[in-house]
Amino acid sequence: MNEYERGDRVAVLYLSKTNGTCLAYNRTVIDVEPHEKHGQRIWVNMPADAASGSPHDFFANDHEGIWPMEDEPIEEQLPVRLAANLDWYIEAAAPSSSRLTWPSGRGHLPVRVSFTEKARALHARMAWLYMDQLRVADPRAFEEWVARYKPLSASQ
Repeated sequence: MNEYERGDRVAVLYLSKTNGTCLAYNRTVIDVEPHEKHGQRIWVNMPADAASGSPHDFFANDHEGIWPMEDEPIEEQLPVRLAANLDWYIEAAAPSSSRLTWPSGRGHLPVRVSFTEKARALHARMAWLYMDQLRVADPRAFEEWVARYKPLSASQ
């Protein structure tokens, strides 16, 4: 069973109002509390189209649709997971990057907290690792990933 903490990045299986069953990457654990039967009860910020609304709660030991984003070694991650982690690290390494936190818990509004320069540097190094691994693991997926970013860099 995975142990979750506030702020963890997770992937969640959820029911979309428009697209049926979906998998969302890079969601944030808002809150966690012990649960006698299920180990932990975990609240996660959900995509806007989630039928359950946000936050939604999951149980840690039921394997009911929640996984840490980096629960597998980088060399064993599928290309889609590599690309999702790469996207997150690139965004987190950008100047003025920030993350959502819920300092007052799940019943309150989130607050944006800027990453420190040290954290941004670490995120940049991780982005390079993920970029290299995606290139090695699936050259076609890597080229598709690069193509998604070319229009962004050309317009800036």
